[in-house]
Amino acid sequence: MSDHPRKPHTRRPKNVARRRLIRRTLGIIFGVLALGLLAFVAVAAAKTPQWDPSALTGRESSIVYDMNGKEIAQLHAGVNRLVVKSQDIPPLVKQTFVAVEDKRFYSNFGLDFQRIISSAIADLRSGSAKEGASTITVQLARNAFIANPTQKTLTRKIQEAILALELEHRYTKDQILTFYLNKIYLGESAFGIRAAAQVYFGKGLKDLTPPEIALLAGLPQAPSAYDPYMHPKAAKYRRNIVLGVMKSAGLISPAEYAKDLNAPFNYVDQVKKSHGQGVNKAGDGAAYPYPYFIDYVISQLEHTYNLTAQQIFSGGLKIYTTVDPKIQTAAEKVYSDPANFPPSLPNSLIQSAMTVVDPATGSIRAMIGGRDYTPMGLNRAWQTLRQPGSTIKPLVDYAPALEKGGFFPGTVLDDMPVTFNLGGGQTWSPTDFDTATVGWKGLITMRFALEDSVNVYAAKLLQLIGVDYGWQFAKERLGLPLTKADRVPSLALGTARVSTLDMASAYGVFANNGIRVTPHAITKVLDANGKPLVQPTIVTQRVMKATTAYLMNNLLHSVVTNGTAYNGNIPGWYVCGKTGTTSLPASYGNKVGSPDAWFAGYTPRYAAVVWMGYDSDPDGRHYLHNVFGGSYPAEIWKKVMEAALQGLKPEPTIPQPPGIVSGQIDTKSGLLPSSLTPPQFIKTEIAAAGNFPTQVSNVWVQKEVDAANPNYLAGPNTPNKITKVFLNLPDRDPSIPWPPDEAPYRPPTAYAPGSGAPGAGAGTSPPGGSNPPGTSGPPGANAIPTPALAPPISYDAKSGQATVGLNLPAGSSQYSAFLYVQPPGQAAGITIPIQNPVEGNSTVQFPLTPAKHSPPTGTYLIYAYLKDNTSGTEGPRSQPVSLRIRR
Repeated sequence: MSDHPRKPHTRRPKNVARRRLIRRTLGIIFGVLALGLLAFVAVAAAKTPQWDPSALTGRESSIVYDMNGKEIAQLHAGVNRLVVKSQDIPPLVKQTFVAVEDKRFYSNFGLDFQRIISSAIADLRSGSAKEGASTITVQLARNAFIANPTQKTLTRKIQEAILALELEHRYTKDQILTFYLNKIYLGESAFGIRAAAQVYFGKGLKDLTPPEIALLAGLPQAPSAYDPYMHPKAAKYRRNIVLGVMKSAGLISPAEYAKDLNAPFNYVDQVKKSHGQGVNKAGDGAAYPYPYFIDYVISQLEHTYNLTAQQIFSGGLKIYTTVDPKIQTAAEKVYSDPANFPPSLPNSLIQSAMTVVDPATGSIRAMIGGRDYTPMGLNRAWQTLRQPGSTIKPLVDYAPALEKGGFFPGTVLDDMPVTFNLGGGQTWSPTDFDTATVGWKGLITMRFALEDSVNVYAAKLLQLIGVDYGWQFAKERLGLPLTKADRVPSLALGTARVSTLDMASAYGVFANNGIRVTPHAITKVLDANGKPLVQPTIVTQRVMKATTAYLMNNLLHSVVTNGTAYNGNIPGWYVCGKTGTTSLPASYGNKVGSPDAWFAGYTPRYAAVVWMGYDSDPDGRHYLHNVFGGSYPAEIWKKVMEAALQGLKPEPTIPQPPGIVSGQIDTKSGLLPSSLTPPQFIKTEIAAAGNFPTQVSNVWVQKEVDAANPNYLAGPNTPNKITKVFLNLPDRDPSIPWPPDEAPYRPPTAYAPGSGAPGAGAGTSPPGGSNPPGTSGPPGANAIPTPALAPPISYDAKSGQATVGLNLPAGSSQYSAFLYVQPPGQAAGITIPIQNPVEGNSTVQFPLTPAKHSPPTGTYLIYAYLKDNTSGTEGPRSQPVSLRIRR
């Protein structure tokens, strides 16, 4: 082997050069990044808001404008601020807020790098800059100086850090904490812990207990979500988390912790029980006019548009709204008058809410959230969801049916007993409030069913169109907040839960000819520099055919002129309306009353809905007595609407769109009249083209009866026969009494004695000779002539006298004449002798009730009959006429 030395490695210089190149390249990259980062930080720092020590205690007020652009209110952080000095803040309050919000507050210099690093890691993972790392000092800087504190960007975080360092440089830790505790928003319009202690506990800071302090310390995270007035369960949950923090920090003992976990919200409960949800009458004690409306605007800004309380109350915003001062003022005046409401139980008001919208624009023109007011408290106009009763029928039953096709205002269904199978062994048999006393209404048209708010008709109609279709129509087209649990047959009668805002918006679609516009209270919001900050998206969409909307308008107008919504009528205006009253649950036994009463109505200009009822019924006594949608709610609606329409040109009609046809129908079949249809059952009706009937009525038949005894069928041996027209309804239960207008057309089933027909007896009473009170009138003997009553019938409220036309046939003079009056809700009728009766046509006046007594509201049935003075035998009844008395 040779001892020659090894030659040097020839590739080494290249590797060294490569490593140097890499180092230089990386150095350049890092240098550029560092310079870029420094430049970014420099730019962000340059845009940092100017240092203004006054911002620590106050900032520029925000201004609210009405629909005309006129200033109506100023929102400022002093809405409910009670400043407290450091020495007056209990140590436990300071210690708890520090433990919850910034446990290293006294050791950091305004920035907490441990939280910053964990926040940065989370931001990198999510690809955003949204993770919080805020110390108390940073929170104070953000709330006091940053114009848009909800904007979570790296630029804003840099600015907050710079401002936090400035705060730490200028003030002591105790001063910073005191600024923070005086400025922090804690819900219910309370800024600072002193104001919050009064709002939630009715006491000063020095009297607060550990669980009360825990509640306050838990609120900064989400003041509205943890508000014990609005969300007591969530508030308790958050408070107990804070109690756990206090225990871990050694501020309270384990025994105190265990005891305080179930501490009740005594003051909150007391306020809610004694004053509904607040402590002031509507508008009283508010820091601004139109408080319920403006509270709704504030809530929308906070929850829909994610503005902070600091922005809203002290950001110098210009908030443009849709409120109409004329209508809002009128509504507040009506609601401030106790005479507009029924008597309440002691210490618990019957509450009410109202919303008025402009259907053409979707603008909310007025809002009343209750008869009392507490700042940012319960606003029943949009936050309270109650069962709407029959006011939901046009939205889930009638409009969907007309839109689907195959139905029109003359569609006939039978108001007779029906049972729906709900599955799981459960059934449902709807009735009306007067079914037990007045009886079933029989074959009725859609128009009559809506006018008289007939439940069975609505329930049957929803089954015909499909529950899913009605549910989807009301939810997706009309915007009702229906849930899957509402997709049941009883939805037809209003078992879902809605607010007055929901209902006003939905009814506004009819008024706007089938076009829905997003309901809104805000048109725009500008920041302190005049730049747009909020611009609501308003969607205009046709959700039903113009013909459907017109038919619904026509139907609901007749509810006002001829039905239960009579008290909403405004002379000169085309008013449409619907009443609604809910029933007490079965658990109330035989008690009579209603949890809710509604009135929904509209004109071509405005749609408005009124709700009335107690907030809750803790003892089984808090419900409405003798209050219906057509009474107090309708009267409130009318008073506000009359003020709203004052000065406007009356609109007594609405334009008819193309595609509407009309013609005569048989109101007992919903088909074209036949040659047998009695004249009183022929009426003119309208429909959308293609939905008017083309078939001839088939419900009438002719039968031969005994001329001497018309309640008997004629047989082969009957000497004198006559042909009469009857209703042919073989599917009806024969045990159910027929309604008064159909009873004369109920075909007899027995043959006259001696007629020669199989089964004919020799002395049996005619069928229907003795009938249930209120369905057939008094019993009669057929040998005595039958009188006739001639509608229309009228009633004079001043004299208490009713007037009706009477026809006594020839031969009546030898008998005494009587009227038989069946009052609503009573099993027995009242017999009234007719003074000096004359044969032929005459007019009879008679009292409905004893002198100086107002007649009960409802439908009265009046019959006439003759009586043999010698034998005392009463003759057959006349066909009844009805008289409806409204409040």
